[in-house]
Amino acid sequence: MTHVSVLGYLSIDSLSHDGLAAGQQPGGAALYAALGARHAGAAPEIVASVGPDWPEGWTRALSECGIVTGGVTRRPELTRRTQILHGQGTRKSPHFQRSEWIAATMAHQPNPAGAVGKVLVAAPMPVSGLTAVLNAAGDRPVVADTSEWVSANEADELLAILGGLTIFAPSCEETRLLCPGLGDDEAALALAASGPCIVQKRGAQGLVVVQGTMLHRLSAHPARVVDPTGAGDAVVGAIAAGLALGLTPLFAAQAALTTGAHAVSDMGPVGLGLSVPAQTIPEEIL
Repeated sequence: MTHVSVLGYLSIDSLSHDGLAAGQQPGGAALYAALGARHAGAAPEIVASVGPDWPEGWTRALSECGIVTGGVTRRPELTRRTQILHGQGTRKSPHFQRSEWIAATMAHQPNPAGAVGKVLVAAPMPVSGLTAVLNAAGDRPVVADTSEWVSANEADELLAILGGLTIFAPSCEETRLLCPGLGDDEAALALAASGPCIVQKRGAQGLVVVQGTMLHRLSAHPARVVDPTGAGDAVVGAIAAGLALGLTPLFAAQAALTTGAHAVSDMGPVGLGLSVPAQTIPEEIL
């Protein structure tokens, strides 16, 4: 049985820490969310598309890690490539402004028609893609994340469909874009008034969970932070796993903090158990 279907993007990530030379590795919110769901005890699948530049060895590694990859398909358009710069407590993602990243985002929107999970995860995607996920879900719960790009460019459209979600899990940066002028707590409460449970990701501070008018603060687990890339996505996947396994949203979020601590404990997806092959992207192999 597939507990969780993760719909979203896989990417080729270029990561740099404190100005050091960038390394490339498999990434994307769908990858981290699926690994998070698996870490939390669920059987996940990924529904995403990749380009001809995505190494088949990375897909095999995901399969060997216990993730169903039959929904990972090939398209002629190049895979999304992200650039993530970590340094002195900050994170920069300059790829958001690049035309090729936006083109790949539109080309690789996931097709939810074949998703078979009890719970659907909509990783950050344009509102048109999220609407398609909601339409395909039927009566299945949908857990959705978003991105700063969507929150800045499609805020009104996103706010209009929040009522169809079971859980909405934005970061503080995203809620500030969606609810300008409100504090973080006030923004979470305002979004919850639309209907879904809000799980506001606050990095090292943990999570804020709002159900109706009840606000709960959940502290992050102690962890030695090596690389925070993908930790929020992994937590979203773990929350979906909790729902699929019968937990309430609050208890699912509480349990997911363990996954978040593991996610930051090593470089990239390694902290969540993905063994990345030595050979990486095709141009490096050649």
